[in-house]
Amino acid sequence: MKVKIAYYREDREIDIPEKNLIGVLRPKEIQPAEDLTACINQNLDAPIGTKPFDKLCAGKKNICILVCDLTRPMETDRVLPILLDRIERNAPGAKITILIALGTHRGLTDEEIDKLCGPGIREKYSVINHAFDDPNALVQVPCSAEGVPPVFVNRLLTECDLRLAVGAVKPHPIFGWSGGAKIVIPGVAGYETTGYSHWLTCPHKGIEVMGKEDNPVRLLYESIVTNAHLMDFILNAVLTEDSKISDVRCGDVVKAHRAAVSIAKKYYVCDVDEAADAIIVGVGKWASDLWVGSNAVYQSEFYLRRGGTIVLLGNFPEGISPVHKEIAQYGYMPYERARKLIVKGGPLEHDLSTASHLVHLGRVLDARQADCVLISNGISREEAHQVGFQYLDSPNEIMAYLKEKYGEQVRILAIPGYNSTPIISNTPQK
Repeated sequence: MKVKIAYYREDREIDIPEKNLIGVLRPKEIQPAEDLTACINQNLDAPIGTKPFDKLCAGKKNICILVCDLTRPMETDRVLPILLDRIERNAPGAKITILIALGTHRGLTDEEIDKLCGPGIREKYSVINHAFDDPNALVQVPCSAEGVPPVFVNRLLTECDLRLAVGAVKPHPIFGWSGGAKIVIPGVAGYETTGYSHWLTCPHKGIEVMGKEDNPVRLLYESIVTNAHLMDFILNAVLTEDSKISDVRCGDVVKAHRAAVSIAKKYYVCDVDEAADAIIVGVGKWASDLWVGSNAVYQSEFYLRRGGTIVLLGNFPEGISPVHKEIAQYGYMPYERARKLIVKGGPLEHDLSTASHLVHLGRVLDARQADCVLISNGISREEAHQVGFQYLDSPNEIMAYLKEKYGEQVRILAIPGYNSTPIISNTPQK
């Protein structure tokens, strides 16, 4: 059977014999909204846990809208015009700033901003890349949680009188699901704040965190965001396989998020009875580097047998990461090894973001005692070996490699990965 795998902007086709193929895992069938404008307006008029959108905007003078960057694919360019039109009708003359929640990703170019927000938005409104590493762009916010270091976020959130957010809900290896308060922390947080939030889940297996919307890390940062009044209203979308909006929920940063997650679970939670010897997975259409494309690996923990192999296909034109150069220096590793790097005086003492990333992928390989094999034009064989991966030159080599390792009856699960949405299971393999 010929299976297409998302290899960034183009596909790679792999011929997997029927006798070897467990299945092709993708989100359950989900359709785009028939009338997206009507769907959005209906939810803006009847939000969950807040005033209707128009009343919330009325009389406001300084409004900040958080949006995800291009590594979190969604029809932001279709949502923003609807929001902006209603804001301008209800808060005429208000200053409107669109803040791109980069986390610790690189900033978007003008061309990329136009692709994200739609034509003409950048010329009419202030669109700003979050500067996670600029102290002048950050402000400390109140946090009473015991043991949590100072929390810094983009100061624009404390200077405006209405904070809005647009995003999507997908399974996430740290916050359980994306969306909700996650667009604030880590979306527009300082580098150290982001690093600490990510490190908190490192002692746990991925399957203990991913898809758990009430996991302790999300609950902690939701409490910080709500207590510091950092978000007034969210629009969270559920997406189809090609990143079209199927449905949205609007309103309170926690309640609307949970409502969207309850819809998403119907489509993104898929159980597979048989443990796979190998998983062939694509990185989606938006993962320009391995830092982002690692999302494709996380889901494998749910479906892979012990001693299995993950075959990761990603073009990765920006290599391992244009921001986090240290990944190649240390490679992926389990939690106990990474702890030694962050001790006082350790090389990653002040870089928990990188240390966490090393663990989040490393813990999958450790939990399953698995190998990861990379096929990529943007990452060389030498670089792959530096991070602990094996390397193949072409998808045509995959079947021979797996049969040599596991025999002629090797059992394979394929995950095309088109919208970069990890798929998870209620019954992960033991």
